[in-house]
Amino acid sequence: MVATQPLRRPAVRPARPAQPRQANLRVVRPDHRIRVVGMVGTSVAVTLFVVLFIVAALHAVLVQTQAQIDAQRAANAAVQAELAVVTADLARVDSPEGLEQWAIDTGLVLAPEVVILSPVAPGTLAPPMSGDPFAEAVG
Repeated sequence: MVATQPLRRPAVRPARPAQPRQANLRVVRPDHRIRVVGMVGTSVAVTLFVVLFIVAALHAVLVQTQAQIDAQRAANAAVQAELAVVTADLARVDSPEGLEQWAIDTGLVLAPEVVILSPVAPGTLAPPMSGDPFAEAVG
């Protein structure tokens, strides 16, 4: 079998017209309004970008502050729960039953009878037999 090669023809260039085609060009003065509209549009776009950037930054600050507030609230709730437990424990200890239990736990014994003390007017008690118990001992 013999492989055949395709026949290649040389590229044909289009013939140039005898006269060059005239361009449809004219001289136009620069329009000042186009520059002003471009500057205004650029200014609006930059201002919008800056405003959106500021809003995003404020939102990030708000989210971070909210996280700190939530952490502080959780800490406050834990302290309040501990305060409630301590307050209940203090109320139990300050009650008559709590004082009685504390006295028994420290080794105090119950009195055999209840003695009610009444106030005495000053000067109605007899002087102590051994002298002043608070005076320095002479020795």
